[in-house]
Amino acid sequence: MKKTTLIILLLFLSVGLLKAQQEKKTLSGYVRDVSTGEELLGATVLIKGTSEGAVTNLYGFYSISLNPGHHTVAISYMGFESRTIELELQDDLNFSIELMPNNLSLETVEVSAISKDEKILEIGSGIERVSMDQMRKMPKLLGEVDLIRNIQLLPGISTVGEGTSGFNVRGGGADENLILLDEATVFNAAHVMGFFSVFNSDAIKDVKIYKGGLPAQYGGRLSSVLDVRQLEGNSKKLQVKGGIGLLSSRLTVEGPIQKDKTSFLVAGRRSYMDVFTRLSGDEELKNNNLYFYDFNAKVNHKFSDKDRVFLSYYSGNDVMKLGDLFSSSWGNNTMTFRWNHVFNPRLFTNITVTNSNYFYHIIGSHGPDSWDWKSSILNQTFKADAAYFVNPNRTIDFGLQSNMQDYVPGTILPTGEESAVNSIEMAKEHAIESGAYVSWNEKINEQWKLELGLRYVDFRRLGGTQYIYQDGVMERDAIIDSVRFSRHQTMASYNGIEPRFNLSYTPNKTTAIKASFHRANQFVHLISNTNAPSPIDVWKPSNAYLKPAQVDQLSLAFVKGIQNNNFELVVESYYKDYRRVQDFKDGARLAFNETLETEVLEGIGRAYGLEASIEKKEGRFTGRISYTLSRSERKVAGINQGEWYRANFDKPHDLSIYGLYQLNKKWDFSANFVLASGRPFTQPIGKYEWEGMVLPVMGERNAHRIPTYHRLDISANLSPEGKRGSWSFGLYNVYARRNAYSVFFRQQENSPQTEAVRLSILGSVIPSVTYNFKF
Repeated sequence: MKKTTLIILLLFLSVGLLKAQQEKKTLSGYVRDVSTGEELLGATVLIKGTSEGAVTNLYGFYSISLNPGHHTVAISYMGFESRTIELELQDDLNFSIELMPNNLSLETVEVSAISKDEKILEIGSGIERVSMDQMRKMPKLLGEVDLIRNIQLLPGISTVGEGTSGFNVRGGGADENLILLDEATVFNAAHVMGFFSVFNSDAIKDVKIYKGGLPAQYGGRLSSVLDVRQLEGNSKKLQVKGGIGLLSSRLTVEGPIQKDKTSFLVAGRRSYMDVFTRLSGDEELKNNNLYFYDFNAKVNHKFSDKDRVFLSYYSGNDVMKLGDLFSSSWGNNTMTFRWNHVFNPRLFTNITVTNSNYFYHIIGSHGPDSWDWKSSILNQTFKADAAYFVNPNRTIDFGLQSNMQDYVPGTILPTGEESAVNSIEMAKEHAIESGAYVSWNEKINEQWKLELGLRYVDFRRLGGTQYIYQDGVMERDAIIDSVRFSRHQTMASYNGIEPRFNLSYTPNKTTAIKASFHRANQFVHLISNTNAPSPIDVWKPSNAYLKPAQVDQLSLAFVKGIQNNNFELVVESYYKDYRRVQDFKDGARLAFNETLETEVLEGIGRAYGLEASIEKKEGRFTGRISYTLSRSERKVAGINQGEWYRANFDKPHDLSIYGLYQLNKKWDFSANFVLASGRPFTQPIGKYEWEGMVLPVMGERNAHRIPTYHRLDISANLSPEGKRGSWSFGLYNVYARRNAYSVFFRQQENSPQTEAVRLSILGSVIPSVTYNFKF
């Protein structure tokens, strides 16, 4: 606690010692959409004739310190008409600005995720902003606009295959990504076993993903942060929008409760595969069930120009039932309360309280031998973040965070009169993760920008049973004693400093060279020995034996704007050094295992690669080509004879191409093509018989690969002029490629030979049609 107190004192002392020039006056406020009242994140506010300016933060707020006098202010944001405003500044001025959405001609259509020069101007590297308008026009599986599927087209981001939840960033595991919805943690962001994500595109305002150079305010994961912000609700007028597709339908209603002061948003989405099964004449099929739903809600109230509060909620669930064999459900519930307060024109604060609950429930055999299996994770977080705008060239961000974690690993209870299942109740696990951070952002001159960050983390595992192993050898039959800790006692604790660094050099307005470094610790482990996470996987907090994983990542980037920044070339390399990574023994038993550490081995890892992309941002034709060359490897004593081996998600080559063509004001066409290396797998090299059973002899870990993955998707969108509705048509997997999800081995019928069998999730063309409306 002494270290934590010292960090807190240093944070506030660093602010208190800073003295701005007394003659400066501060211009501050929000930049908003004039048609909806939504704050615009990342809008640019520049003072003409000077090098001074600002970019709105994650809450749409900006602050600039200027000399008193007359100033010309230029405000711009992608997809909106720029504004130039003349004003007289004699004292501190709260000045919020509204921009008009841009009705672009066909020759100047913009669908880029970010403005033409944002990647050149921003300090950090490895940052991607996702355009929701572009996502809606891109090809879709069964008509569903899907965030996770679209970010997999970005360089450095991949997946191990269709039908898998999660994504992999720069050679990291799917559990190494921090996924936030209005700042609340989402543990499983997938519907239908990974085919779709939990994010309803109609309710999303802004999406940003950090692949490297993580800002100091983020912690707890090794590879990336996916920060998703919900819309706040139209504060100007009532608006209804939605869509009807082959798989699901959605409806969103937003509007003012009190114009320009209080607004709301309610959005719902539901699939109806279960409706079709009930209408079937097949009794066996009629007894099956499969559907998912999402519900988003948000309300916000503006008390004054200095105070605003937000309350948002999300609930999503998947339900699956296979006759009388079993039924299951899994999902997320999140709630976020946020209070923005402007202490003065230079000090902006945000207080956030979140509650996140991930759960799954399985009912086995609906009859006399039935049983229940339940598991859940509860996260409760408090955060206090502040930004102090010292002057136009310097900003200091600092804050405190605390996260209470409660895990229910699993409980099985017999519910039928004749159930042969024994009751199993895993002990609940508790932990608290705290952090304090400070980040110094400095514009040194016109060419150089610097961001220095420091994050202190403290993790404590609370309560539970700790087993003692003979001679420290962690084998189940080596337990010689155990120690019981009460709910509030510390079983194990870890702390440390995480340095963060971003440097940008812009020799001219079209070129940037960047370097970044970050260290991160992860205190929770996804317990799975499969190649991709599933809803029933267990998350386990670190303890005395399962130590937190750590990574250092260094990246270098080159950004070049071509033809007035209409084309953008980005080349970025990275190297990640992993410590204390966990991997599982061959044949590890993970389910309902109180001594999980006996199935886990600890080692090191490395991931490195080169990412290259070129994007056309304006005109009738826009698009992007991205290629990633990478490796991801592990070295764990006790696996693969202690030699380096490929990680489960190692994919050396990953190419993605997408394009959008605006034919006229009614029609646009888009396509994307993906080509990637198959993921590794372990192949048996022999077999033997033991007590009547034929058992395989496994070869080197992940020494072989499944076949190369490739797929083409196309779509067309019709938006008749003057109509409130539009149509979207698509073909997914145009040439019916049977991409392998995995390869398994079995003995041939009536033969002692073993054969390899390729398992494919999808192997046919999947058409879609969706009707969208808005009024």
